[in-house]
Amino acid sequence: MMDLMKLELKGITIRIYILSTLVITLVMLGMLYLFAYAPQLDPSDADMRLFAGFNHMIPLFSVLNMTVFCVMSAVMYSRFVIEEYTGQRVILLFSYPIKRGKIFISKVMVVSLFTIIAMVLSNLIIFAIFGISEAISPLVGERITFEVITKVIKTTAMMAVSAAGLGVIAMGIGFIRKSTPTAIISAVLLCSLLCNIVAGSLTSTVPALVFMAITIIVGILFTNTVMKKISYMEV
Repeated sequence: MMDLMKLELKGITIRIYILSTLVITLVMLGMLYLFAYAPQLDPSDADMRLFAGFNHMIPLFSVLNMTVFCVMSAVMYSRFVIEEYTGQRVILLFSYPIKRGKIFISKVMVVSLFTIIAMVLSNLIIFAIFGISEAISPLVGERITFEVITKVIKTTAMMAVSAAGLGVIAMGIGFIRKSTPTAIISAVLLCSLLCNIVAGSLTSTVPALVFMAITIIVGILFTNTVMKKISYMEV
């Protein structure tokens, strides 16, 4: 499987997505500063107080960053799965002396691992830079404690796995409909559901954990469904 994944990496233009990750990191860093400064715009506004403090800001920002990476994951799946299995390249894919299911799984693993690693690095770099600036010129008005650092790491891990799982589900929906726009729109809609869950339970990670578990299970089911369809496809 590792050899197949290496072949997939050689066959795709991964630099584009690495560059996209860097751009996302810079843009989202600016968004984090906006989140931190928002409560100071109007301290009496209840909506603005939603961003006050690390306990609120960390999950809200992380779920927003998760949405961006989930959409990027859907775009990658659209390019490497949906387009390849519905276009002329499918003839080449089916000519390989390897089981069709293994080729598909290698594509899923490459995109999923890239999504998880890219989001984890992005989130940690963003919060590291923000933490350094907070030590110099505070915006939040709270000390960065070990508890805050732990929350960042836990939330980042949950959101990264959720982004990968939702990307797989969006890919499955797009593959069944044979539509790239459907995959991307599905990713946005699925992420909006998680955004609502996180916004409604800022003080607890249990709903996000449950959602992540459901996402993994459903993602596996969609992967199995698509793999079966590919196995029975005719050139």
